[in-house]
Amino acid sequence: MRCKRYPETRVFGYLIERLEEYDDTGLPCASRFEVLCPKTGTVLGAFDEAQAAKRFAIVYELRAIREGTQRLNKDIRAA
Repeated sequence: MRCKRYPETRVFGYLIERLEEYDDTGLPCASRFEVLCPKTGTVLGAFDEAQAAKRFAIVYELRAIREGTQRLNKDIRAA
């Protein structure tokens, strides 16, 4: 199986790539979308639809912001 990657869009720095897979005869299989980490480039998730990949990137970033804010508030209270 062969696979081609195409940059689709960026959401908050997270790259969303469209993967087109082809079988041994060269016929296209189903496409999927992967969300890549902006710092390391590792794949954080794979989805069948671009909208789901975008939603994942937004939720992932919001969770990171929330966790950072909670840590900061905890440190402020301890001081």
